[in-house]
Amino acid sequence: MARKIKVLDSLLASKIAAGEVVERPSSAVKELIENALDAGASAITVHVAEGGRRLIRVIDDGEGMSREDAAMAFLRHATSKVSREEDLYGVRTMGFRGEALASISAVARVLLRTRQRGDVSGTAIAIEGGAEPAVSDDGCPEGTSIEVKDLFYNTPARLKFLRSTGTEFGRVMDVFKRAALINPDRRFRLIHGSMRALDAAPGSQRQRIADIFGPEAAKKIIEVDTPLVRGYIGAPETSYPSAKGLFIYVNGRWIRDKGVNRAIIDGYGTLVPAGRYPFAILNILISPEDVDVNIHPAKTEVRFKNTGFIYDIMKAAVKGALARGLSQAGQAAPVGGPKYGGGVVGNAPFAAEPEASREAGWSPLEAARPGGAEDIRNPEFLELDTVGQLWGEFLIAQGRADFYVIDQHGAAERIAFERLRKEYFSGAGVRGQMLLLPERFEAAPEESGLIARLMPYMERLGFEITPFGPSSKTGGETFLVKAVPAILSGRGAATLIKELAEEAAVAGGGGRVEERIEEVLMRIACHSVIRGFRALSKDEGNALLRDLARVDFARHCPHGRPIVKRFSRPEIEAVFGRQADAAWTRRRS
Repeated sequence: MARKIKVLDSLLASKIAAGEVVERPSSAVKELIENALDAGASAITVHVAEGGRRLIRVIDDGEGMSREDAAMAFLRHATSKVSREEDLYGVRTMGFRGEALASISAVARVLLRTRQRGDVSGTAIAIEGGAEPAVSDDGCPEGTSIEVKDLFYNTPARLKFLRSTGTEFGRVMDVFKRAALINPDRRFRLIHGSMRALDAAPGSQRQRIADIFGPEAAKKIIEVDTPLVRGYIGAPETSYPSAKGLFIYVNGRWIRDKGVNRAIIDGYGTLVPAGRYPFAILNILISPEDVDVNIHPAKTEVRFKNTGFIYDIMKAAVKGALARGLSQAGQAAPVGGPKYGGGVVGNAPFAAEPEASREAGWSPLEAARPGGAEDIRNPEFLELDTVGQLWGEFLIAQGRADFYVIDQHGAAERIAFERLRKEYFSGAGVRGQMLLLPERFEAAPEESGLIARLMPYMERLGFEITPFGPSSKTGGETFLVKAVPAILSGRGAATLIKELAEEAAVAGGGGRVEERIEEVLMRIACHSVIRGFRALSKDEGNALLRDLARVDFARHCPHGRPIVKRFSRPEIEAVFGRQADAAWTRRRS
């Protein structure tokens, strides 16, 4: 059988981006998963022990290798993916440099077992620390298994830079998720020690999102389906203080690209607050000749031939999907529907109160609203009457000589924020409400430590959180939420708690929560209301106006965006050239 793997000539090898491809266990896992994908595997299983420091084993059912190819695979720049310089400008495989196995075997004890489809026996190759390999026959199944033991055992200087077992496993989990998300047609299993962290069967990408992020997350996504961009984006209320929720691919390859991130954020416009990042899993489908993937050792950065074009198609794809998703939500929402917090996002209905329990108000503050005249801060709102809505997002309210356009979400968020701030600074802290059934959630290793340090601060914010043992799925901890701020009653708190932990990490630790308390209160307020389309009845609209009358908000939401625009009657008359007629009418009356 003809040999597939060849050592590249020195000229071609010199044109390949140089660099160490194995920095930590997750780097090795990434390279081995990519090799399995290139081999046409329909099932990939990853075993790790001690976060990958002691053991990494990647098993696939791909095409396998011949004995000759298996031995060649450990030579640097030995690859079957490219054979001439022109191939570098149209790479169609995940791997192409021929560096991974050579780099891994130089710093670990490696055992490769492989058998081609149809062969009677397979091949085993054992290599330790870059020494001469030992080759033997092996009765392994079809496909390839690569076992990496004691990573960096012979380079103690690099070994000491590895983090804790939990942190390293978290990085492995991130790499595994990125590969599993974009390949939903293949089975992915991840096992840490004796615990099965993830087992995702082949299916649709929506199902794969549910497998990895949970069924609730899969309900709050909107499909993106254009000729050049495909995937899913999150509903506008799902956002993060970092870009961790952005999973961007080019022809199936996960990448980092600030320009693409900016295009996605710009596609959301004002639906996502400034400084926040949405959730998105998007694959850019372009000709391999139009993107250079050979500019970074880890192949996580690319160079597009036309960056402006990529920006435009990404922004348009996100903006169009949001318009369709929110429009569908609007068609499904009942007119004069439930109290604010009902309605739908995408195809995901949110729990609504029974008709019999609805009152004339819609705000979550209704139960705590004081009734004294001394609480009125903006009396002009008490003189207004709701006359309609624009696109299910903006309230139209009319007075005797003017009318107002009000951003419903921004107004509701401001009302909730002011109530939370008043409660917090009263000395007693935010009023909490015990949950009938505690909410259980699992946190990744890097999240677990932060959440544990945050718990004393969270108590003043109305939360009661307790540890509930290690998590078999994430390698971190499991927590129980026993109480939440009253304003969040009926809403899941796990996502918010993780967001607050991440914001504390960005800020420099849990101790910064007190310094950034208003930002924290903004996040809680934002989670207490729904953004996007929300049909309001006349009574609900007027209840919003009564709430605004009691809020000292300077006509802006907590994030600083305007939420009220006033138009006077003379302005409207001027638009239609009726100033003289209007003045004469007013004089006669």
